[in-house]
Amino acid sequence: MKIEILFSRLCNLYGDSKNIDYLKLSLPEAEFIMTEITDSAPYFAENDVDMIYIGGMSEAAQKRVTEYLMPYKERIAELIDKDVVFLATGNAFEIFTSEIENLTSKERYDGLGIFPHTTKIDLFKRYNGKVMGKIQDFTLVGFKSQFSMVYGDATDCCLFNAERGTGLNKETPCEGLRRNNFMGANILGPVLVLNPLFTEYIMGLLGVENPQCAFREQAMKAYEQRLKEFENKVVPFDKQ
Repeated sequence: MKIEILFSRLCNLYGDSKNIDYLKLSLPEAEFIMTEITDSAPYFAENDVDMIYIGGMSEAAQKRVTEYLMPYKERIAELIDKDVVFLATGNAFEIFTSEIENLTSKERYDGLGIFPHTTKIDLFKRYNGKVMGKIQDFTLVGFKSQFSMVYGDATDCCLFNAERGTGLNKETPCEGLRRNNFMGANILGPVLVLNPLFTEYIMGLLGVENPQCAFREQAMKAYEQRLKEFENKVVPFDKQ
């Protein structure tokens, strides 16, 4: 099993790099390929991989990463069609939209176009909050802190519907984007550590039978406590 990690030195905001560490602990037999923005080409360009992970980044880095990956957008689409697992956390999934518009700098550039959506960035408006919703038969919980919102109909490509919190934008409960095994959402930090059932779901997509994530007992106790807190209606979910 080969898992490619994209730009871990550049795309590691809010502790996203701990997702990599947890995958390594949960999949000790897997081969991890670390691709940096300074490399001439990503490994997946000419090689098959089972999974690709990319974490959140600054807005300046987002443009740089988009430009780096643009020559490989057809290859990325091919891998997604082949059911390769993609996980994009934080604002990383926005580079896969069709257009990114920075309202602050008045700059606009093309995304990779995997999804026909538009990302709008406003550096004078940060949104902070929590989000929770069901994927398959488990609940995903996460934290959000972002300058950007994504617009466009996501009815047929929504990762999950937010039961609490904001979705792709404040007008929709649809959070994140999904196509086959591509999953991206503006959720920050060690998402896999916080959501052991999500980690095991990904392991299942990778072909692992009876997946058991690392430190499962401890991870599940922490997850169940966090889920109770998120379900508590007294706890506010949004903070501007």
